[in-house]
Amino acid sequence: MSYIEDNIITDCRFCIPPDKDRIIYETDNFYIMLSLGAFVEGYLLINSKTHHDCCAAIDERLAHEFDTLFHYTQNTLREVYGACLCYEHGRAGACLQFSEANQHCYHAHMHCVPLSTQISTDIDAVFTRTTLHSIEDLREQYYLNPKPYLFVDDGQMSMYYINKPIRKQYLRHLASNGIGLQNEWNWLAHPNYENITRGKNKLKNYF
Repeated sequence: MSYIEDNIITDCRFCIPPDKDRIIYETDNFYIMLSLGAFVEGYLLINSKTHHDCCAAIDERLAHEFDTLFHYTQNTLREVYGACLCYEHGRAGACLQFSEANQHCYHAHMHCVPLSTQISTDIDAVFTRTTLHSIEDLREQYYLNPKPYLFVDDGQMSMYYINKPIRKQYLRHLASNGIGLQNEWNWLAHPNYENITRGKNKLKNYF
């Protein structure tokens, strides 16, 4: 068993991060960390400190705090790296908790990746797109229909309700494949610590 697996066996790795050195910024209710499996330098996650099933389910009293952090992270990655792709598996395969019952828990975490890759075109071939005009629209759509979804902002914000099984790490797979890295979607096998270190050094003055 790897060091990473050993540290997430009993606890949600977002409620209790096993490697707090990767956290680069915190607010009262959220934190930003360098992601394991950073197949590109500067790959960030925005996480809630307490359990919310997905980003669309974040309590309205925390919405402004999350939205501000989301837009700041997007703008920072665009300034530093020239691009930002954001995506989330909203209750659609996140936070696998190893246990005897093989239970899944879901914890809100938004992927923010310095890429200009368009992954929504591939998803359009499989699922029906709902075009969003803002991150607030995501919460409004979910309030009306609280089912598992995919969220993507690759220049156009989109939401896709999931009505069939998807592969593990579906959006990471699309994003890494889009830049020719077919195996890098697997963050356990490819933690990419070098990219984490470089990203932390480059971004530490922005957070």
